[in-house]
Amino acid sequence: MSQLNSLYVNIKIPKDNLERFLQAKPVEAAVDQDWTTWWESRDMYGKEPLSKIYFYQQDTNRDVLATTANECRIGKDEQMDDGDTEWTFCVVFFSENYEESLAMLTWLRSIAPYMDADGEGVALIYDFFWGSGVVMAHLVFKGQEVSFKLTEDTSELAPALLEAANNSLQIAFDAVSAYYGEADQ
Repeated sequence: MSQLNSLYVNIKIPKDNLERFLQAKPVEAAVDQDWTTWWESRDMYGKEPLSKIYFYQQDTNRDVLATTANECRIGKDEQMDDGDTEWTFCVVFFSENYEESLAMLTWLRSIAPYMDADGEGVALIYDFFWGSGVVMAHLVFKGQEVSFKLTEDTSELAPALLEAANNSLQIAFDAVSAYYGEADQ
């Protein structure tokens, strides 16, 4: 049985730009070389060729955030830093399935045009909770561009990136524990 992987996103984007993104409608993605190369590099059971990329069909990108209700139960956290220039979003119990992750990856990739020319960031879907080290997806944002990095294991990640991701997800997991009354006394 597969276990749920975690999602971690950290993007340098001005709050006004993020707000414009959240007010926009989710967009569909075309199958291109970046998507295909990533898809073919993944080890998955019963893999079919990537012919369609799923996307969220909500009215706005903000509605996508609202689709993951019960934040305390799934370990969802979203915050903007004090300087209103860095957005962090994470979900401890996100997905176990590559196809289910396509819509989120499409949504995340669509943020890039809203970033400033010097913006940068990262998105990871990886096994935080169970500790296998598997990286399902790794997106790198630079300027107004985004691409997949073919990272397969957390040992390939920069230590500072993995530490930041783990810390954010641990805080979100602690909220799950507190919700269920399992927090350390």
